[in-house]
Amino acid sequence: MKKQLLLGTTALLAGAVAMPDYVSAEEPLRLQVRGFKNEYFGFGDVDVDGGPDFNNTGEFSEGEIQFTGSTALDNGLTVGVHVELEADARGDQIDEAYAFVQGDFGKIVAGGENLANYNTFWGVTAPSVGVPINSGWITTFVPPPAGLESSFRSTFLTTNIDIGNDENAISYYSPRFSGFQFTAGYAPTVTDTGEGKTFTGFQADEETEYSNAFGVGLNFSESFNGVDVKVAGGYNRIEAPNEVEALGGDDVQQLKVGVNLGFGGFSVGGSYANEFDGKIIVRGGAVGRDEEGQSWDAGASYSTGPWGISATYFHGEWEGDVGNGDEEADSFVGAVSYALGPGIKTSLSVLYGAFEDDATGNKGEATMGIIGLAVSF
Repeated sequence: MKKQLLLGTTALLAGAVAMPDYVSAEEPLRLQVRGFKNEYFGFGDVDVDGGPDFNNTGEFSEGEIQFTGSTALDNGLTVGVHVELEADARGDQIDEAYAFVQGDFGKIVAGGENLANYNTFWGVTAPSVGVPINSGWITTFVPPPAGLESSFRSTFLTTNIDIGNDENAISYYSPRFSGFQFTAGYAPTVTDTGEGKTFTGFQADEETEYSNAFGVGLNFSESFNGVDVKVAGGYNRIEAPNEVEALGGDDVQQLKVGVNLGFGGFSVGGSYANEFDGKIIVRGGAVGRDEEGQSWDAGASYSTGPWGISATYFHGEWEGDVGNGDEEADSFVGAVSYALGPGIKTSLSVLYGAFEDDATGNKGEATMGIIGLAVSF
């Protein structure tokens, strides 16, 4: 039913924009080039149980070159594309890649992109001017102890949990009414690795692959007497493969909510996530890891002129390796930033992070000073 609905919607959408006898673009589509490059270098104390001796320094590098273009049609629709090229040493070269159609009805996005409630959630997590601890890559500076493995978009590392990462999906963003916006999305297949699939169409291996992921979201953004209010929430459900159900697993269910208040130069906010039916990773015919868990963050920031200061805290937990007890993560960051110019910001963060496996008692702990340079263009 869901597949037929998605196929029908896609066909209807294609028919709406592909009418050469009646519709033409005012101008041909031209791409704009934008992007960012972020570099963070940390130094301090690192202590990890049961693992190798880690350096007391760490460096995180990320960047993208983004190609975006759109054109307006005579019928009022806007059609565009967005492609992101990775600008660092990671193995994948293309990150997000999708097309979109926008009009009075809202916006439809189709291609390799996270579900809509993921993209509309970032504005309601705890505000930070330095190292973003609610993002998944805190493991760059705090190595997990022996026996503990992490998953980037799980409750162990973030509140903005999702079905995977940039799966081939179709999402809808409604127009904003009195501050409210509704979103919905569907992805036929969900990969364990987080890398978006290509050329899979609407097919999924029901024996071994999670599939038919569906997500909805609602967000609100408005100002009241100088106070900026942002609230967002999302729900995702993913069908489990047969091999997971045979081991007692069930369909995945995820819930998240967050709020942010801004007034003057101040911003305070926090968010909460719960994966109450977790994704199960099967290894050798047995349950290997269960991603059921919850997480939350809270923080505040203040900016004046080019200066910014913030303090944020994150706590995450999940079941992890089945039979080994829960695994927990705690992080705190205090940061100060200075804008050197438009799109150029430096920062100094003090990070404390700790991972713990309740069953083994193994810990990974680090206290770091981190210098950052963020450039957007």
